[in-house]
Amino acid sequence: MIRNKNVVILAIFYAFIYMSTGSFSSYIGVYFTEQGIGHTEIGILTSIGAVVGLFAQPLWGLAGDRSRTKNKILIVCTLLSGLTVWLVPWAGSMFWPLLFAMALFSVFQIAINPLSDAITLELSSKGVVRFSTIRTFGSVGYAIISIAAGWLFARHIDTIFMVTSFIMLGCFALSLGIPQVAGHQSGKKKVKLAEIFKSKPLMVLYGYTLILSTTMGFLWAFQAIYSKEQGISMEVIGIGLAIGSFTQFPFMIFFQKVYDRFGIRNILLFSGGIHLLRWCLYSFALTPFTYLLSWVLHGGTYIMFYMCLAEYVNRHVVKELKATGQMLNSVIQLSVGKIIGGMLGGLYAAKFGFHNSFILLAVIAAASTILFYGTCQYFGLFKERKSKPLQSAGSTTTME
Repeated sequence: MIRNKNVVILAIFYAFIYMSTGSFSSYIGVYFTEQGIGHTEIGILTSIGAVVGLFAQPLWGLAGDRSRTKNKILIVCTLLSGLTVWLVPWAGSMFWPLLFAMALFSVFQIAINPLSDAITLELSSKGVVRFSTIRTFGSVGYAIISIAAGWLFARHIDTIFMVTSFIMLGCFALSLGIPQVAGHQSGKKKVKLAEIFKSKPLMVLYGYTLILSTTMGFLWAFQAIYSKEQGISMEVIGIGLAIGSFTQFPFMIFFQKVYDRFGIRNILLFSGGIHLLRWCLYSFALTPFTYLLSWVLHGGTYIMFYMCLAEYVNRHVVKELKATGQMLNSVIQLSVGKIIGGMLGGLYAAKFGFHNSFILLAVIAAASTILFYGTCQYFGLFKERKSKPLQSAGSTTTME
């Protein structure tokens, strides 16, 4: 009975987290466009959260690891995210107040996903819940809100803030009922963040992830704007986002079997090929049909890296730094990727256009996938299927 209650709370919590992402991140660029803000400024505004994340996420991770419970930090972040989002409409169309509002909102919002993952993965390792199942509910929530938001925001884009705030305050209420997970450095000898960077396999993973995440950062910042310019309606954009969410389900549901059967290297090489195909569709054949097809391919991109990194860190990083490790995953996959993809991508698109930008993304995807394969072959990384997690802070990560 208690286990079922925990599953329900976490399932709804994850659904709400990703509803918030679907209602805000996917459409905020459209809101800024209607406020008369240029592409370069939109790139900066949608990427400021990533800049904030570079500094804030490692600190939130250490705070979670050193707090008596990680839950305390999660409760604070969900509450303040639901309140500070209202600063964005308050700022109007003035760039600097908007930048401040987006930055402050991001300080709290960027910690929620990795903290939730650290808590849920630890509960999963204890048999309380199954992480892949809980994460699947996140995509269900994202799919639901994507369709509803596409319809609602096409008519009333200003409601983006009411929807986001309501959902985040719902996350706050639910977070109060999540089972407590200790911060393993609380009252003990502190383990330095540098321990994580001693693992060659993890650094290779982070490098490959970073490169492909920059392409995804550009997609999240500009896909709705570019698609509208190509005559694709907001309703179709919302349907595409929902399809993208649904296509992640098979990988999440069967993640453990796929991970154990094929290994992290083969999964991520496959994902690199899917990235390449997707950017080619945007470059050379964007129509309402191929737009939806590109979101069918979404299940082979972001989520594969997300799940593989979360599992790898959970297996191989010492328990005293697990929350910090999940934060670093988010920094690499979201923060740095959004900075380069959003800010620099916005500058590139302003000068050379969206079409040439997506061609560049295809080239980057092809080159990085080949480089990752060559690096793994040269150093003999990720060949073995099974390995043991680190036992002490001074250990280095084993290969998989």
